[in-house]
Amino acid sequence: MRARDTSRKAAAVQAELQRSLSPEDRILFALRYSDFTREFAKAALRERYPGLTELEINHIFIRHLHGIG
Repeated sequence: MRARDTSRKAAAVQAELQRSLSPEDRILFALRYSDFTREFAKAALRERYPGLTELEINHIFIRHLHGIG
């Protein structure tokens, strides 16, 4: 399934690149993407709550991640 903001041609290129990865590289890619999205979400929280400490940001992130509050 391609993202709505991705053309069919770009999605085909992306799919081919992903298929060409070894299983180990696929796992590494997934882990890096997960790290990226986690940091992106935390950056949004830092922007929304500029006065909070990193520990407070992490608590909010975890609560959102697990659907608490």
